[in-house]
Amino acid sequence: MPYYTVFAATDFLNKESGGVNSVLKLIGLIILCILIIVASYYTTKFVGKKQLGRSPKSNFRSIDVFRLSTNKYLQIVEVGERYFCIAVAKDTITVVGELSKEDIKNFPPAPVEKSFIETMSEIINRKGQTDHTKPGEIIKQTENIEKITNRDDEEE
Repeated sequence: MPYYTVFAATDFLNKESGGVNSVLKLIGLIILCILIIVASYYTTKFVGKKQLGRSPKSNFRSIDVFRLSTNKYLQIVEVGERYFCIAVAKDTITVVGELSKEDIKNFPPAPVEKSFIETMSEIINRKGQTDHTKPGEIIKQTENIEKITNRDDEEE
């Protein structure tokens, strides 16, 4: 048996044990990625609720925002059952006036809490309802157009 064949066999056997370690490392990385995705989902959900500053039982709700300049906004807010127009600047907030419900044209829909599964099923259902033409269908349509134009050219 040649000298280099023996070393090649021992290298292969050593790589096999390293292969098992590599597979275990890969499985560990996949589990770690899944944990990171789950943690980021719940963190985003938590931070999003805090940023909005509203819960379903809150007495405060932002109805509309109009940007006047970089750091200046007019905002319509609902406090309890009363509506106010406020001016928001970089360091100050000023009440412009009180509005009646009839003064407000478009109310945003009330926030609806949906589960992740419901949201994903809506997206999947919407995706199936699109009218996108498949590439194969486009090729067949162009071939049919070419046949029709070729027949018209031959008849002339």
